[in-house]
Amino acid sequence: MQIIGERIIVKAVEERDAESLLSLEVRNREFFQQFTGLREESFFTLQGQLDRIKEAEDLSKNDKGYVFVILLKDSGRVIGEVMLTEVVRYNLQSCWVGYFLDKEYNGKGYMTEAVKLVVEFAFRELALHRIEAGVQPHNIGSIKVLLKAGFHKEGIARKNVKVNGRWKDHQTLAILNEEDEDEGDQGAQALQSIPAIEADQKVSRHQPNSIAPPIGPYTHLTKIAPGAELLVFSGQVGTDVNGHIPEDLNGQIRNTLDNITRVLHEESLTSDSIVKINIWAVETMDWDYFHRVWEEFHGGTPPAMTMAYVPALAVPSLKVEIEVWAAK
Repeated sequence: MQIIGERIIVKAVEERDAESLLSLEVRNREFFQQFTGLREESFFTLQGQLDRIKEAEDLSKNDKGYVFVILLKDSGRVIGEVMLTEVVRYNLQSCWVGYFLDKEYNGKGYMTEAVKLVVEFAFRELALHRIEAGVQPHNIGSIKVLLKAGFHKEGIARKNVKVNGRWKDHQTLAILNEEDEDEGDQGAQALQSIPAIEADQKVSRHQPNSIAPPIGPYTHLTKIAPGAELLVFSGQVGTDVNGHIPEDLNGQIRNTLDNITRVLHEESLTSDSIVKINIWAVETMDWDYFHRVWEEFHGGTPPAMTMAYVPALAVPSLKVEIEVWAAK
């Protein structure tokens, strides 16, 4: 079985794919390890991949799971994998989707295309009703892939998957087969078309039409729902998890945004919950770098933000400090 897209081909994994899969896994070993369970050394052998493919074929025959490889249409090179796992029939008709993409090809739209193709296959050929996905909240790129593919956010699952030896929270997303609705259930269908997160969303962002658009990547107006709990973070700085501070401004910006993500994570929140961000820097920003990491951080509509240059911060080694207000 294969599905032909605009730039890629998605096909069921076969024994002949073992060498290509091994090359993909070895080439991206450290990169993939951030998002998966600990793997034994035998996994990174040809026999390990052959065993894996045999298991995938058995799951497919028993309608328990499906594993696909992603190939570039022009060269046939294997650049990634998509998996449909935990297929459940009867009254659920659902499964989970997961995927890995060669680091070299990240950010180019290949995985969004692949997920769309596999979702269409799952709905049309497998007659599934619902597909779920779980993504670590800091993995904004993966969340954007799923949102672009039609998934919606549903909430945070606390410490539900052991990743790289540690239990991690995951943002749950899902997509429904809109053609698989009960007859006469138009009201339910209308409700299902609204992302479930909207019911619990405490923060919304808007660009008023009465004033000029923002001159940078921020939102003019933020609204907080009645009854929301306000969280105020102390100014976050660029220390890494071991307390070390990079000498360069870009390194400190990256660490600071990562620290903010971790604090949000502790409260089962994402960047969507941010009300306002204030940034103070003692050096001129590398705006190309800042815009890139800022977009990765917020992953969609940017929050309200104030940016200012100051002569100095409390500690001489600090070059940036970022204050966050959030709501839940």
